[in-house]
Amino acid sequence: MELSSDVKNAVHANRKIDAIKRLRVEHNLGLKEAKDIIDTYIDENRHLLVNQRAGRDSSFGPILVIVILGCVIYAAYRAFS
Repeated sequence: MELSSDVKNAVHANRKIDAIKRLRVEHNLGLKEAKDIIDTYIDENRHLLVNQRAGRDSSFGPILVIVILGCVIYAAYRAFS
């Protein structure tokens, strides 16, 4: 079954429940059947979803490390001068 762009967008935005609801309305499916279809889509496209999430999550980590390191260096400077 081909999923609509609305359903795919919901999955890629990590809104699984919304994707299931949209699929049920679009194709008049039961809850279990729609959930199974979404789960299958996620399993088959996991590489796309993982890469997408990794790109979002990893951008904040280095900035946080730099800020914390800067605070530690500044505190050491103030303590020993």
